[in-house]
Amino acid sequence: MDNFVEKERLNIYLPKRLVEELRRQVPSRERTQFIADVLERELKRKKLLSAIRESYGAWRTEDHPELSTIEDMDRWLEETRSEWDKDYSENE
Repeated sequence: MDNFVEKERLNIYLPKRLVEELRRQVPSRERTQFIADVLERELKRKKLLSAIRESYGAWRTEDHPELSTIEDMDRWLEETRSEWDKDYSENE
């Protein structure tokens, strides 16, 4: 955790077995950082899953007939990725 980040104390209740495992696995001076890292990672995961659920159905096959088969998608990916390696410095 960044020392310059504003912090707030939070009192929470956890199952005793989790607290015991935390104490066994994580040294006392590292627990706050460990909990913050796990919490941040899980919140990002939940946010991503929420975005995936909310965007379900946004892609419609009829809107992209050029990508209707696996072969079409493979071709598109190959063409797109080949653009990544192009040297555009000559055009400047």
